[in-house]
Amino acid sequence: MKRVPIVAALGLVMAGCASAPPDTRPRTPPAQPSPQSGQTQPLPPSQRQAPPEADRSRPAASRPSREPAATRKPAPPQQAAAVSSPAVMSLMGRADTLASGGHMDDAAATLERALDLEPRNAFIYQRLAAVRLAQGQPGQAEQLARKSNSVAGDNPFVEADNWKLIAEARRTAGDAKGASAASSKAVNYERATSQYSQ
Repeated sequence: MKRVPIVAALGLVMAGCASAPPDTRPRTPPAQPSPQSGQTQPLPPSQRQAPPEADRSRPAASRPSREPAATRKPAPPQQAAAVSSPAVMSLMGRADTLASGGHMDDAAATLERALDLEPRNAFIYQRLAAVRLAQGQPGQAEQLARKSNSVAGDNPFVEADNWKLIAEARRTAGDAKGASAASSKAVNYERATSQYSQ
C-alpha cells in the first residue's frame, strides 16, 4: 500500500524534470534597425569576403585582430571596490589603517568580520594573507592566498598578487625552491593580465 504513493511521488518528480518539447516553428531573425543616413551596417559573417591571400600568408600572431571589441572578454576586477559592498569596503579600509599602525591582530579580526559578510570575496582573503605574513605566520598566509585563488575565478590580477604572497611566505619559511616556483607562477599570471586593455 505504501508503494503506490512512493511510485506516484517518483513519477511527479520525474515529470517535473522532463523538458518541454522543442519549438518546431521556424525562427526568424530579429528585426534590425534601419541604418540612418551616413551610417553603414556590418555584413553578416556569411556575406563577408575572405581576406586577401597576402594577409593569409602572414603568421596569425602578426595579423591584427579582427575580433570586435564587443566580443572580447571584459577585464576581471582589479580592485576590491569593484566587487565589495560598502560595508566590506569600510571594514577593509579600517583593517588597512590598523595594519599600517602596527595593530595586526585587530586588522586580522576586522578582515575576518568582512569575510563573515562576503565569504567568497578573493580580495579579503588576499589582504588577510598579507596580514598573516606580516604577523610572521607564513603557513597561514599561504593557505589564505590559496583560498583567495580558489574563489577568484579566472582573475589573473588577483592570482598574480596571491602567488607573490605565496612566494614571500615560502621565502620566509625557508623554502627557496618553493618560493622560486611561486614567483614563476606570479610572472605567468602577470603576463596573462596583458590580454586585457587597461
